[in-house]
Amino acid sequence: MTNVKNKGLLILSFCLALIFTACNKGGKTGLLIPNDAGMVFHVDLASLSSKLTWAEIKQTSWFTAALNQTSDSLGKQLLNDPETSGIDPKGSLVFFLKRNSSNGYVAFEGNLKDAAKFAKVIEDGGKGKVKVEKDGEYSFVKSPDNDNAVVYFNDKRFIAVIDASGVSKGFPGSRSSFGGSVEKYPVDSLKLFAKNTFQLKGSALLDSDKRFAELIGDKADMHFWVNSGNLYSGLAGGVMAMMKFNALLDGAITAGKANFDNGKITADMKNYYGKEMTELLKKNSGSNITDETISHLPEQDVLAAFSMSYAPSYIKDLIKLLGFDGIANAGLAQLGISIDDFTKANGGTQSFALTNVTVTAKPTAVTLDNGETIPYEKDDTKFDFVFGSSVGDKTSFQKLIDAFRKTIDKEMPVKDSALERIKNKLTDKWFAIGGSDAEVDAFLTGGKKPAYAQSFTGHSMGGYVNLQKIFNTVIANSKKDSTYKKNLEVSANFWKTVTMHSDIKGGEVSSKVEVNLADGTTNALKQLNKYVDQMYQAAPKKDVIDVEEITTPADTAAAPAPPSSVH
Repeated sequence: MTNVKNKGLLILSFCLALIFTACNKGGKTGLLIPNDAGMVFHVDLASLSSKLTWAEIKQTSWFTAALNQTSDSLGKQLLNDPETSGIDPKGSLVFFLKRNSSNGYVAFEGNLKDAAKFAKVIEDGGKGKVKVEKDGEYSFVKSPDNDNAVVYFNDKRFIAVIDASGVSKGFPGSRSSFGGSVEKYPVDSLKLFAKNTFQLKGSALLDSDKRFAELIGDKADMHFWVNSGNLYSGLAGGVMAMMKFNALLDGAITAGKANFDNGKITADMKNYYGKEMTELLKKNSGSNITDETISHLPEQDVLAAFSMSYAPSYIKDLIKLLGFDGIANAGLAQLGISIDDFTKANGGTQSFALTNVTVTAKPTAVTLDNGETIPYEKDDTKFDFVFGSSVGDKTSFQKLIDAFRKTIDKEMPVKDSALERIKNKLTDKWFAIGGSDAEVDAFLTGGKKPAYAQSFTGHSMGGYVNLQKIFNTVIANSKKDSTYKKNLEVSANFWKTVTMHSDIKGGEVSSKVEVNLADGTTNALKQLNKYVDQMYQAAPKKDVIDVEEITTPADTAAAPAPPSSVH
């Protein structure tokens, strides 16, 4: 008998062990990744280990608990010293997902320092259920209890391939999404995928795409690549194809990197698009956020805020590109408006701020059929917020407001108290709605200089989230005996803010996200290690649930298990 928490600790510890001991080499970038991979995740272990060592991880309470719970000698050995697995501790770790409309597979690969040790660990961990076999120039093993995974390796490298048909079921556009069946790859197919990955070269490699090669060449702790066209293949079939929904997916790629720096975690991303979307973005790039735009936001610190600036014609052109304009106009005509009304009314700038959330218990009662009245307290949530949209044409904007009010009156004959509290006003330049008249008037007046929004100016979109204030707000609104209050306090003392911005240029979108921590001087990875440990120590003990069986260290050490854990 053991418990769910310990199971999680074991899995987490083995995943971290693998992450800190894997390495690979391949084509231009040294990475063996097929050019049609839908998702790629690359970790620079040399960089990460310079910021957080395995020795530091071993000092945490959760690691100690996992180690003490491990009764298997091999499991203890691997936890204490992951290098005994035979995996090379220097270099990179790569995970990629490749799929089509009916199924897919994931691969997990790295370099070996000692193939003999690696083979021994696999067989010892399998406790007689796993046997290393030969397939030409490669050695391989398959999962002992089913045929959903294989691991191939030679003297230099290992590649684990896992059937992801179960994962494919969750993807929009898979056959199961439209009532079809999801095919499962047989083990022979998985073996072929592994061997083919070893033999990738030239244009068959993802790094033949200069955008990916440049991404990996730009050194960072982590890199990621998402090819939406390949990842969501099959989504644009049937009715979607008739509406040209594939225009959003074809050529749509997100490339990004992340770094753990002193006091912050940063992520830089670039979005590429196909020909039609690229031309649409070039045409509708819009203007940038100005000081005047952010001057309408509240001056005091907020829970969250954003501003954006775009060409008013963007929405109309996008709907037309998707072939949805006929259906949209037909639906809007029932309200007495059209897409052109939206375009004419819209000034192309929007801003929002959430300043506070309060939950108040109000006495109320329910009357039963027998006439008995039962009193109870009902939580009443109040949002202090403001949203504003710049006005292109006041008459057209009023037309939209009237249509919206007419719809609300028809759909909600009984007024909602929260909806009734929302106020709104329309001027020649702005339309604003908020939680009170004072908030709306302050927005329309403008003239403020909110410190949190200064980074918005000069960008197409800017955002801000005060994580610390959000956690403190949740604490203030929680019941006094809240089970998770200690965890919330730990989080409030750890996180600080999130800032972000995006820019559209040449049909591409560049974005930057920065997560700031309360301690601005210590490396973020070291801080996260400490944070996870504090959260583990603060976790309510009643969450521990006994179960009859868990995955043992020996099971986890078996070859197919590590990739599954990471996945």
